Amino acid sequence: MKPGPPIDRASELWQRFSASVAALPDIVMAGAPNDELHAAEGIRYLMRYLSAGIAMCVEHDDVDHPEIGTLIENRRSWGLDNPDTKYGFTRVTPGGCYRISGSPGSARHLELQVNTGHFADGDFTGWRALSRWSTDDIVTEADGSVVIEIAPERPDGATNWMATGPDASYLHVREYFSDWANEEPACFVVERVGESPTASQLDLDTLERRMDLLDLWLDVGARCWAELGSGFASGSANDITPFVPSLTATGLGGQAYGMGTYVCGPDEAVIVEFTPPVARYWSLSLATWFWESADIANRSCSINDHTATIDPDGHVRAVISHGDPGCANWLDPAGYVRGTLAVRYLLANSVPTVSLRTIPFDALNEEMTTGALAGSATLDSAGRAEQIRTRRVGLAKRYRR
Repeated sequence: MKPGPPIDRASELWQRFSASVAALPDIVMAGAPNDELHAAEGIRYLMRYLSAGIAMCVEHDDVDHPEIGTLIENRRSWGLDNPDTKYGFTRVTPGGCYRISGSPGSARHLELQVNTGHFADGDFTGWRALSRWSTDDIVTEADGSVVIEIAPERPDGATNWMATGPDASYLHVREYFSDWANEEPACFVVERVGESPTASQLDLDTLERRMDLLDLWLDVGARCWAELGSGFASGSANDITPFVPSLTATGLGGQAYGMGTYVCGPDEAVIVEFTPPVARYWSLSLATWFWESADIANRSCSINDHTATIDPDGHVRAVISHGDPGCANWLDPAGYVRGTLAVRYLLANSVPTVSLRTIPFDALNEEMTTGALAGSATLDSAGRAEQIRTRRVGLAKRYRR
């Protein structure tokens, strides 16, 4: 942007930002089904996506005064988020030294990564994890707290150290919760060390750079997630493909996936079946056309190794249906006929096959009496209400509300 009077520059920045926001519906909603659900949810998703972009590209882009912000949560879903996960983010500079201190909590698994790239650039196949630190690496202080140093070289006396590199860009924190009610979230403070930066004072050059990043998030990033979400939602039904990311990928270390399209009409039920592996964590979850979890606090849209019931023969059987099927393992699609079924396995001894079978919803009673679901646990209305209440309480605890 050419130099000019400050107010004129600010006005131009805002107009460019407004144009990016105005273009979002054409990017994200153009291929969605033309019904009221997708229209309403689509606009709400765009607002949530914008909110996440402001958090990552503007508010948490300060490499001198870092603060771990939440980039995904129940009412800010995007990018095939995991309902069991709390996601944290802050920017770092390649040559900078940072110190993280506080409580690691008691989540089933905790991992910190120093990564390249940025979520805004949409280049998810090009992002790399330069270093990782996880639950398995914890060396705590006598009081149970932890100090982690992030620097190009190991600082003298550092017990927990994460290396950066010349293309280090951000710190990503993931906490995986299996038992939402009882596992405690981490509480970390991150600070830049080795320098004494003064209190931040925003200027137009800094703001322009951050808003350029936000414009990228609203264009290239939005296209990336929209294409992935709509691609899966419009794909062939019931074909769940397993895959294992490379060791340098920015996904959770040691995690394997199964991913595919579910299709469940209003009068149908889809029976999901697999044999869970020996693993630290596993889960099944549903995502909408827009690749977001739908209301994880008030809908049973996911199950995991703690919440799911396992049948006497060792199999997990769940039911996707628009009405409560009465079985304990219900996956509520939130009114979406099509979406993504995501399966995650962490540090598993195998990557099992997941099968899906569609039947009429009216046939569920027979299936639960004499069919494959005959040995599956059931849940009455009071039990379902308590299940949802547990989700709500667990999320409130996760985000300290």
